Amino acid sequence: MIKDHVFKYYIGQNKSCSESLFLAACEDRNIPVTPENLKLIGAFCGGVCCGSLCGAVAAGAAVIALRTGGMDLDAHGNPEMREKVKAFVTRFQEKAGSELCQNVKEKYFVEGDRCLATVELAADELEEFLN
Repeated sequence: MIKDHVFKYYIGQNKSCSESLFLAACEDRNIPVTPENLKLIGAFCGGVCCGSLCGAVAAGAAVIALRTGGMDLDAHGNPEMREKVKAFVTRFQEKAGSELCQNVKEKYFVEGDRCLATVELAADELEEFLN
């Protein structure tokens, strides 16, 4: 399960929310990680660095995109990916109360663990959309 790998990256390696979920999902699903992919996904930490869309949600959407459809499909030509991402974000909103970092952080942030519970929640929800 993706959640089984989250702690290692988020707490053990002090990675960001977006990096941790992305790395955990890639490890769990045997998705190759390139330095470029990790650099791109890092930009989503802390709510796209401004408290907006939760980095774990953004990373989950990225993993869904990697696992859905062929390489020849772009976002406009991949309705399956679009529906799965929409459903993933909606499910996260329902469980966490928001998809916005600033709102989720108020509810789940714990000193020392930071947003571990948020990243684990996103990991749990992501599982359904990768099966």
